[in-house]
Parts: sequence; structure tokens; C-alpha cells
Amino acid sequence: MNKKELNTKQVGDLFGVDESTVRRWSISGKIKCASSAGGHRKFSYYNIIQFSKKHGTKFKQKNDIDVLDSKQIIKKITNFTLNHDSSSIESIFIGLYLQGIQLSDLMDNYVETVLVNIQSKLNTKKISTAEEHIARKIISRSLNNFRESISNTQSKNNKNILCLNLENDIPDLPIDMIQILLENINYNVQNCGSHTSTENLKILLSKKEYEAIFIYLCDRQCCTSTVSDNIKKTNHDLNEIGKLAKKYKIKLFLGGPSFKNVDKENLKKYTRFTKYSEALSIVSN
Repeated sequence: MNKKELNTKQVGDLFGVDESTVRRWSISGKIKCASSAGGHRKFSYYNIIQFSKKHGTKFKQKNDIDVLDSKQIIKKITNFTLNHDSSSIESIFIGLYLQGIQLSDLMDNYVETVLVNIQSKLNTKKISTAEEHIARKIISRSLNNFRESISNTQSKNNKNILCLNLENDIPDLPIDMIQILLENINYNVQNCGSHTSTENLKILLSKKEYEAIFIYLCDRQCCTSTVSDNIKKTNHDLNEIGKLAKKYKIKLFLGGPSFKNVDKENLKKYTRFTKYSEALSIVSN
């Protein structure tokens, strides 16, 4: 089940009720929905989950992953990743979401663990660098499709957050994951993606107001901003971003495991986090 929206019958199947019950929920405003061009009700996964939490209505339909433990699920995601099956990965993400798994737990305990597994296979030469790059693209595609499926279409809080990787960092999966988490709690999130230069950042900040900037420093094969050849520029860029943040009164957040080569004076300008769940708590403070 990886459609972006469900119809009345599909929602009824999820909760084990008939279509007329779902229609009554919709008419009374208990569960929110949109209308298609033909006037049919369409329900997002986000609104389905919100309804379930608010009214205590449990799902009756079982997912394929309900009988599996987390290790088995992670193994399935890893295998699907290496077999380039993004659709099955997306279905697992939605299944976990419908089970009530918190998005932060999904990122920390499932997606991140799969990425560690992929990196381990690369380190032990079980897969090539090209295969590792493709695997990351598959996970990225699955996450972006999942993001569309659970998108919070409710009004935002009018606070803008910018996510980015530094100029020598190519992968953008971690900031994609942060974007999903922050959007789910009503922030407007703009994602620069990878390889963001400080010069371009200056232009952007001069034109738009941001509440915070999230940067992630990874230590995997495809990340180069923390290696010895590039750490001087990384420290320079972090310092420049610190100056810009002070000028525009923007909060700075730095995530990831790779802080050991970052100048201590730079680190003082950033609130640091290592888990994705921490990104939610610190931005709310």
C-alpha cells in the first residue's frame, strides 16, 4: 500500500468499518479529507494517523510487517535497497507509520541503521562504491515518496527553516530526514540539498527570513567535508555561516557524528545533535 491518498473504502478497510462510517466521520469533521475532481473523498496518511491518535480508533487491517521484529524489518529494507526496490521500501515506511512508529524513531532506528548496514557492506567490499551510491539514491527516492504520502497539509507556523550540506558534502539524505521531521511539526522547510556555498547562502539570507539553519556533517564514504583535505574549508564555512546567523539572528544546529576536527570556537556557535529525535526537541526550545 503506497498510494499517496486513500479512498473511503480503503480507509474503512484500515479501521475495519464500512464506508458509511468513514463518511460520517468525514462529515462530522472527525477525520479530514480532500475531494477529487469527481467529488470523491481522498484521505492522506497524515490525517488518518491524526484521527487514530485523537479518537483512539485502532487499525484493524494488518500490515505484512506486523509480525516482524525491527531486525527483520531492517534486513528487508536493506535487501530491497540493494535490489533497487524503492516501492517496497516506501510501503514498509508507511506500514511502520500506520503502526504508530514515531517519525523520529523511523529515522533513528530504521533508516539510519540501514545506511550503516550499507556502509558496512561497502567497507567489507561486499558491494562497490557505485552500488553504495545507487543504494542511497533508492533510499532517498523512497523517503521523498513517503514524505509526500504523509505530508502535513495543515497550516504552518510561519517559521522558515533552512537545511543544507556544506560545499564539500555531496549526500543530502540526513537533511532530507530532518526536513520530514520538521515539516511534520508544521515548520516551513527549505532544503538546499548538497554542496551549498557560503556565497550563495549570503544571497539567500539577504532575501528571506529564517528561524534556524540545520547542517549535517556525516562521516561516510560519500561525505568529504570532514576529511583532512577539506577540514580547513569546512571550518571556514562554518565560521562564515556563524557570522551570517549572528547578523540575521538565526539559530544554528549542527548534526552528525563528525565534530572531532571542527574548531571548538566554531562549535560554540552551534547547538549540536547526533540523533534525529534530538532535532525535534532542540528546535522547539
